[in-house]
Amino acid sequence: MDYIVESDGSKRYLVAKDSESLGDEEYLFGCEFEFYPSQAYEQEAFLEELCSLSYSDVVVNEIFVPHFKDSKSCMQLKPDISLDSNGLEISVPICSYERLKFYIVSINGLIAKYAYTNNDTGLHIHISKVQKDGINFDFYKFALLCNHKGLLDKWDTRNGYCINVMNVINYNSKRDSKVLKNKKGRVWNLELVSKNRVEIRTMGGVDYHLKSDQILKELADYKAIFEETLRRDSEHFKLLKKEHLEMVKNASDEEKIGFMKLFFG
Repeated sequence: MDYIVESDGSKRYLVAKDSESLGDEEYLFGCEFEFYPSQAYEQEAFLEELCSLSYSDVVVNEIFVPHFKDSKSCMQLKPDISLDSNGLEISVPICSYERLKFYIVSINGLIAKYAYTNNDTGLHIHISKVQKDGINFDFYKFALLCNHKGLLDKWDTRNGYCINVMNVINYNSKRDSKVLKNKKGRVWNLELVSKNRVEIRTMGGVDYHLKSDQILKELADYKAIFEETLRRDSEHFKLLKKEHLEMVKNASDEEKIGFMKLFFG
């Protein structure tokens, strides 16, 4: 396959089928797939199949994350620093909701053929609002709605690395939660990446790549909740928020001490 070498040493395979027009999209999506090569892994064959399903150019770097000028517009195959030395990650370029659904099914199938997933590995989804100016995304509201829907504990905790964000929100004020949430040295399963983008890390674990139907259903739920978060508070959410604030206020000292011991030693 033809490729060029970019300024950072990455190989760029020129296989783009189209540049998806995102001008009419209100929401944008992205995704990362973590995995380990299996004994069946053959890089050339794996790469050829990845290129065949990608709508964008494919970038490969075996040493570090690609960082040339338009690297984020490409499908990327790269090492994953959160995994052991042979762990890999595929990240898809910013895309529409429909195209992300195609990538989830297709890449999970590719992983099933050449690789495996375990308790170290996860699938991370990004959702953002196109309009960046003037957005004040209420992450607290998003987290409460996701928790109410039961989305935050559907998957097993991965080796104590990715923790349910409600574990900090349930025992602390919104202000204290912002301070405490990033002190543990581990990541949380929901993250406000920027004022208009969230990263969802709830999915993953052993054989997550064999659960595309579940992933797509939860993706649809997260999309709906993201949209609801940007709308005016419903009466249902006002009640949910009131109940949660009361729970935090009435948390016993024993519960708060237990939280501190569990998460901060």
